[in-house]
Amino acid sequence: MLPTHLLTNTILYDTGNSADYEQKYPVSVLDTYPVTEFISVEDALHQHGLTVNDIDTIILSHLHFDHAGGLGCFAGTKAFQNVIVSEEELKDAFFRVMTGNGGAYVRELFDIDGIRYVPYQKELRLADDILLFSQQSHTAGCTGMVLDTEQEGTIIVTSDTIYTEDSYNSELPPGGSINATTDEFYTNLARIKKMQSEKNAKLIYGHDFEQIQRLSKCTLS
Repeated sequence: MLPTHLLTNTILYDTGNSADYEQKYPVSVLDTYPVTEFISVEDALHQHGLTVNDIDTIILSHLHFDHAGGLGCFAGTKAFQNVIVSEEELKDAFFRVMTGNGGAYVRELFDIDGIRYVPYQKELRLADDILLFSQQSHTAGCTGMVLDTEQEGTIIVTSDTIYTEDSYNSELPPGGSINATTDEFYTNLARIKKMQSEKNAKLIYGHDFEQIQRLSKCTLS
């Protein structure tokens, strides 16, 4: 049985970049991951007839700047008291920023007065048709999501453990040093492939621009 505060109606998965990225992001982050196009979480919600006050719960796949950057926009709202993140991710993110090894974590974006995190371990059944699961790839506990929809069947959201459709099909790990080793990528990829096969699911990847463009033109229910 879920706690009452998790029995919600309107859920947001990730919050995008901060509008103040030029001021808040370290130079090292901006140099490595330049923000070339920006839409605020408020504007994104407005496109669907919503405001920050309409959101009951926020799910953060992980606490990197481009996923947790818009958290501050929810200060004082009900969603600010229901921010779900995996326990592994929450602990590791704070450990990194407190020990000078922040990398893509920017403390100011998620260490905010008044915020209340709701951590979970391994899996969390948020509703009959929404399952969250922690992945030990890309970050210490990157949250994936399984959605059972009426029109599109089962959908699995991988977040940044798998960046693109090409990465999935060609089994290509992301470049750079995000993953400690490629082993964790391949281990998680095998897990996602098994889940996809069992559920005949569609996948939504973490940074597939063409896919996001296609999905933005349709509505899932």
